[in-house]
Amino acid sequence: MYAVGGGGSVWHYNGSEWVRLPFPTDRRLHTVTCAADGYVYITDIQGSLWKGRNSKWQQILRRGQSLPFVDSAWFNGTLWCANDYGMYVLEGSELIACHQSKIHRVPDAVALVSHRIDVSPDGKRMLVCGIHGAAMHDGTQWDMLFTAEDFLDKDQ
Repeated sequence: MYAVGGGGSVWHYNGSEWVRLPFPTDRRLHTVTCAADGYVYITDIQGSLWKGRNSKWQQILRRGQSLPFVDSAWFNGTLWCANDYGMYVLEGSELIACHQSKIHRVPDAVALVSHRIDVSPDGKRMLVCGIHGAAMHDGTQWDMLFTAEDFLDKDQ
């Protein structure tokens, strides 16, 4: 288990105690995801992406965005990151807007509501949501659960 925070703090729980690990930046770290590929992915305050584990880390993507990612998750063999600008998917060494992805293309209607991410405990479903609605992905298809329009008074 890993935890991240200010000043480039990375902590690892080894089963009996929390140990602070060396990390190559002092930037505030925002998200951390332990992935099925054996690596841990961390995003920093500028949206840059780091990959590694224990005391070996490398920056795989440098970004300069003004809004850090608030969620990241490993789902269906892929890293996903989200913030209020939208959801991004890691393809090769680039974070691609999810509706522009060539490998894991997200329908435009789903991309519109994708600002937060959560994965079910069994890892079989990913929920995305935002102020405009929510959608669920089972690894094959996307299902809109609801949109903000569902709550509008149709008689007005």
